[in-house]
Amino acid sequence: MDVRPSVSVAGCFLIYLALGTVLTFGNITPYITSYLKQRVKKDTTYEETSWIFYAFISTCSLFYLGGKLGCLIGRRWSIIIGSCVFCFGIAVSYWSIQHSLVTTIITYGVINTLGLVCCFGHPMITAVELFPNKKGFVTKLVASGLSVTPLFMNSVQTFFVNPNNLQPASDGYFYNDEIIERVPALFLITASFTGGILLIGLLMYKELPQELKQEETVSSELTHMCETSRHSCIKESSTKTLDYKTTINNEKLSTSLEETPANANIDDRQSYRNNEAELDVLPTEALKMKEFYLLSIVCISSYYPYMFVNVFYKTYGQTFIEDDTFLSIVGSVAGAVHALSRVTVSLIQDKISYKLTSLLLLGVQAVLLFTMVSTSLEGKVMYMIWICGLSFTFSLDFVCVPAAVAEVFGFKYTSEIFGMVIFTSTASFFLWTLFIHRIVSSLGWFATFCVTATVSFTGMLVTIFFPDTQRTQPLISTNFDRHSEGTSYGSFEH
Repeated sequence: MDVRPSVSVAGCFLIYLALGTVLTFGNITPYITSYLKQRVKKDTTYEETSWIFYAFISTCSLFYLGGKLGCLIGRRWSIIIGSCVFCFGIAVSYWSIQHSLVTTIITYGVINTLGLVCCFGHPMITAVELFPNKKGFVTKLVASGLSVTPLFMNSVQTFFVNPNNLQPASDGYFYNDEIIERVPALFLITASFTGGILLIGLLMYKELPQELKQEETVSSELTHMCETSRHSCIKESSTKTLDYKTTINNEKLSTSLEETPANANIDDRQSYRNNEAELDVLPTEALKMKEFYLLSIVCISSYYPYMFVNVFYKTYGQTFIEDDTFLSIVGSVAGAVHALSRVTVSLIQDKISYKLTSLLLLGVQAVLLFTMVSTSLEGKVMYMIWICGLSFTFSLDFVCVPAAVAEVFGFKYTSEIFGMVIFTSTASFFLWTLFIHRIVSSLGWFATFCVTATVSFTGMLVTIFFPDTQRTQPLISTNFDRHSEGTSYGSFEH
């Protein structure tokens, strides 16, 4: 039994595990902000240091360029270059944080994210190529590396910076010299850990041999020919195996057409035959369709609360919970819940639909955000339940929206169109940062959570107008609808 593909997939998982260190920013925000306030600029606030993470999110809008780099120089070299840049951005933050907030934003918010952009997506593609019959399983396995990282990294960071579990002052900032002095070195520790994991992952990483890729490409082309042109497939086939496959496909298509109700319009059948090869919508054509903009608004409505909670969950918790170690554990558990939610939400969406699943998640998200301030009355247990509940709903952008894009616009250009949807979301975060900065500083936490909940509620309203059919192409019969359901939303994941 060849274990090499499994070893390679494990390497892909480790690469994502290392990249997931960026999601621990919410845990180290109090340390970074306190250091800048004590050593660099006395009036530094949490709202200002949140620019580091929002710079990371905005830079993520360049994921499309990372894919292009992989096409030009190969996925492996793109990952190698990205890994070096990623670790460099984290390590050099040791010096940048001692200089200014702006340089920290550049190194820890932009440079390391450029490295992540070069790496992101390539391990997932490799894993799918190695196990083409288990796409859903390997994509969820590899992608879970990002969410699993905070599960243990939060504790490592907290133990290094605050081993004695000291508490911040009443204003939410640390003034203990023993904590402040360790903050710059934290970046070196994180860079060393990340670099080690990436090195191991790259040593285990191996792509499908080129000759096998070519065989799969030929097989895919032949299958497409069989599906779109029955008669030409039969004439151009040169092997008995291809003849057999073509005959089977022809029988299935004939049966589907024969089962069409008697009152079905012949023109509808002809329209389907003429448009059969046009079920995949081009990215330029997607921009002309309302579904693209509806999905973009929903993506923003869920993505913004996700990033807000990621940055401020610990900062808010410190206002009434005097236990820094516990708050780090909350972030770790929330990361594990988020990883599990991707699988759970995909199963839910398989059973119902994108529209109902999105309404459910956004509804729960809005309720939890509106009532978030009540956790200060009940304490630790309620706070953990609320943060974990919110983390569960945040899988909307990573499971539901990509699947909806694939179902509405077709699978051929899913990556490009979903990249466009994500771009509209991430590119808007600089505006959100300015907005929230004023709310938190002038109106407090209650108003901030209400505004964030309103964003989720807006996503619910937009989802109501999303077409129930989920597709823009005409279907010829109910039988074909049932046949199309063989491709589930949950089978595709970003």
